[in-house]
Amino acid sequence: MPAYKAGGPIQSLDNMVKNFTSDEVIFYVFCSDKDMDGSLLNVGRNGWQQYNYNTKVYYATPDECQQNILQKLLDQVQPDVVFINGIFSRYFSIAPLLATTQAQKILSVRGMLHPGALSQKGIKKKIFLTIFKLRSWHRLAEFHATTEEEAQFIGDQFGNKRKIWVVPNFPKLSGYQDPLEKEVGKLRLLSIALISPMKNIKLVIEALARCKSHAVYDIYGPVKDEAYWEECKVLMTGLPSNVEVNYKGALEPKKVKETLSHYHVMVQPSKSENFGHSIFEALSAGMPVITSWFTPWNDLQKNKAGYNVSIDNTVDLVKSIEELTDLDHYTYEHWTKQAYAYALDKVDIPSIKKGYENMFGIAEAVPAQTIK
Repeated sequence: MPAYKAGGPIQSLDNMVKNFTSDEVIFYVFCSDKDMDGSLLNVGRNGWQQYNYNTKVYYATPDECQQNILQKLLDQVQPDVVFINGIFSRYFSIAPLLATTQAQKILSVRGMLHPGALSQKGIKKKIFLTIFKLRSWHRLAEFHATTEEEAQFIGDQFGNKRKIWVVPNFPKLSGYQDPLEKEVGKLRLLSIALISPMKNIKLVIEALARCKSHAVYDIYGPVKDEAYWEECKVLMTGLPSNVEVNYKGALEPKKVKETLSHYHVMVQPSKSENFGHSIFEALSAGMPVITSWFTPWNDLQKNKAGYNVSIDNTVDLVKSIEELTDLDHYTYEHWTKQAYAYALDKVDIPSIKKGYENMFGIAEAVPAQTIK
C-alpha cells in the first residue's frame, strides 16, 4: 500500500501486518515505488517510511534496485526472517533470495505455481523455473503455501523434501451491511479483479449474452492483459438490450465496501484463486457470490451463499444468474445473511495468526485447519 493494482498479494500483506502488534513482530517492507501499471506512488522516498505502529516501508526506485540497495538495508536491519513475496521478480524475489544474511528465508509463492497461472506466458515461466532449479535457488529458502493444494504445487516443482509452511491468508472482514433492494427480474452484478484470462471476465460477458433477464454488470479492476480486454470489449458491443456492461476502472481497497452496497451479486468465475480477497470481502459483507470451483470458497449453493460454476462453458453461469435474478427481496435478503454466516464460518483468525507465529518462529503451536 498505497499500491493496489496488483490485487491479492498486496491485500494479503496489508492484512498480515495489521494483525500483529509491535510487541510481537516488527515489519520492514522493501518494495517498488510504483504500482503495477508503472504509475508513481505518492510516498516518501530515500529512507524508511512509517506505515503503522509496527511497520516501516522502503519504496525503492529503479536505480536503487539496480544498485542493490536491498543488501545495504538487510545489513542495517539484521532481520530474523526474510519473507519473500512472489517468485518471478528479479529485484523483489531473486535478489532477497540471494542476499547475504543469516536470517531464515521464506518464499511465499502467492498462487504463482498454480497450473492455470503457469499457463500464462508459459514458455517464459518454464525457462525461468528451469534456471531456478538448475542453480538450486529453491534450496536457499523454506516455502509458504496458503492451502494444501498450493503446497502440492510447490512439491511438484521443487520436490517434497522442501520445508513448506501451510498458513492461510489473513482475510479482511467487511461486516454485514443491509442489502440493496431486490426486484424480481432485475440483477446488479460486479467483479473486482485484475482483468486477465485468469479472472475469466470474458466468460461472464458471454453468459450475459445468453440471459433473458435484465442485468447490469459493472467491471472494476486494472487491465493486466490488453489483448484479452480487447476481446472482452468486442463481446460487449454485441450484447442484447436487456444487458448493460460497464467498465469502471481500478478500485481502491478503501472504497470496496461502499461500492458493494450498490450491487446484489459478485460474479468472479476465476480459473484459480489462491485466496480471493474481493470474493471474501463480498461474502463477509453479506453479498452472494458466483465463482468457480477453483477457489477456497466452495459449496456456496449448498449454503445459499451463491453458486460455484464451471469455467469451461456458460451453462452453469447463465443458470445461476437467472435464478438469482428471479429472487424477490425477502428471499434475496435470506441469501445475504447466509453469505455472511458462510464467511464467518470459513475463517478462524486466531488460528491463522498462530500459523504465522509458528512460521516466524515466535510460537510453538502448530496451526489448526482454518479453511474448511
